[in-house]
Amino acid sequence: MLTDDAEEPRRMNSTFIARLTRALLTVALIAICTAPPAAAHTKLTTTSPGDGSMSARPVSAVILTFSLPVTPVGDAVEIHGPEGAVGAAVVRAQDGTSVTAKPAAPLTGGHYTVSWTVAAQDGHTIDGNFEFTVEGRTDRVSEKPTKEPAQDPEQEQDNSPSPHAGHDMSSMEPDHEPPPIIDASGRFGSAVMMWGWLVAAGGLAFAGLVLRGRDGNDETAVLRTVRWSGALVLVGTALRVAAQSATLTHGDLVAAASPDAIGDALTGAAGWVAGLQAVGAITVLAGTGRTIRGSAAALAGVVVAGAGFVLDGHSNMMEPRWLVLTADIIHLAAAATWVGGLVALTVVLHRHLQDDRRADTVLVAARFSVVAAASLAAVAVAGIALALTILERPDQLWTTDWGLALLGKTAVVVAVGLIGAYNHFHTIPHLTSTASRRHGRSSPGPLRRSAAPEIALMIAVVLLTGWLVGASTNA
Repeated sequence: MLTDDAEEPRRMNSTFIARLTRALLTVALIAICTAPPAAAHTKLTTTSPGDGSMSARPVSAVILTFSLPVTPVGDAVEIHGPEGAVGAAVVRAQDGTSVTAKPAAPLTGGHYTVSWTVAAQDGHTIDGNFEFTVEGRTDRVSEKPTKEPAQDPEQEQDNSPSPHAGHDMSSMEPDHEPPPIIDASGRFGSAVMMWGWLVAAGGLAFAGLVLRGRDGNDETAVLRTVRWSGALVLVGTALRVAAQSATLTHGDLVAAASPDAIGDALTGAAGWVAGLQAVGAITVLAGTGRTIRGSAAALAGVVVAGAGFVLDGHSNMMEPRWLVLTADIIHLAAAATWVGGLVALTVVLHRHLQDDRRADTVLVAARFSVVAAASLAAVAVAGIALALTILERPDQLWTTDWGLALLGKTAVVVAVGLIGAYNHFHTIPHLTSTASRRHGRSSPGPLRRSAAPEIALMIAVVLLTGWLVGASTNA
């Protein structure tokens, strides 16, 4: 039996881990809430007329060209001139890479501002604005210095897009940014949604892979956790859609609740993502039974909701497609088995403590330790493959918000992995040998003390992942 002196170092280590956990969680929350708004890979590459240009002839169409296909959102393109708002019909090109706004009458002398909003392929909304001047009416023209025309007269007559001469497209920011709390709410919704899915999927995997024999009595408790994790996915989905709608209305919460705003928030891939996740969550809620065999519907719901995660974020636009999809699916499945399994193990530990089933606890922990080790290896390999695909240059790891968040996430994952490795190679063998000597009377205390910090650190990982889904990899 351990003496008080022998227990003291363990108490000190437990206190240190708890403090480290709180510090990392605080840093993760601050990063999520204070980070700048996210931007997708899709970029506005050219406009016609060019930003800051002076057009010698009336402009019959305003053309925006993007690096990847986009979907118009809301009015998509709004033109304001000397007399106020200018009505225009918005048409998207067949390949989706350009959007054209055609005024009822050509734009004549004056200064014009164009605001645009589109949805990228990954469902994220991007917006911005630019200005140009049309000659022929100098009394209402802004005194703002202008640049040389970006087009020759023949190009302007055809209204064909041309590149901005020396113009940095990254300077095109929207006139009215929504409050930061809205962006933070959307990211928090993504994190809640992901945490719920990880626990639901991992809980099902734990029940199927780890629990056996008389451990089946713990299935009901684990599957109850799975069921309510489906509710978390549903809540997170609703919060994310609401935040997206509020973003499109520039923080006007009343307008954000309108059917039109919600419809705009679900434009393109965003609608598919939210739909799959909502349907999957409802299926998990309704289809989780008292045993793993009676929870086939819940498993189907987890797969449907997981498809929404695969469609979401940067990996939805990366090539080669087969590699990205394979790595993304492996990464999600392995992370769920690890994270959700750890939560399920904590539930089982609590039940065993109440029922004084200490020997069973050691056996269950030993089985899960093997599953967790394999999952961690799969997470590492798939995560590296995804990072190499998404990053265009190595320096994006330390020069972009996305890269810095990825480094932070990796550091936390390594910390959790070290705790897991310590338990796998030291704590569990020690408890197993002690249980053998004492005929099943080994204390699961060390496992319980390490489980709480591991789960807390996992929450930090999910918060950072919620940020990574929408963060830009551009410096």
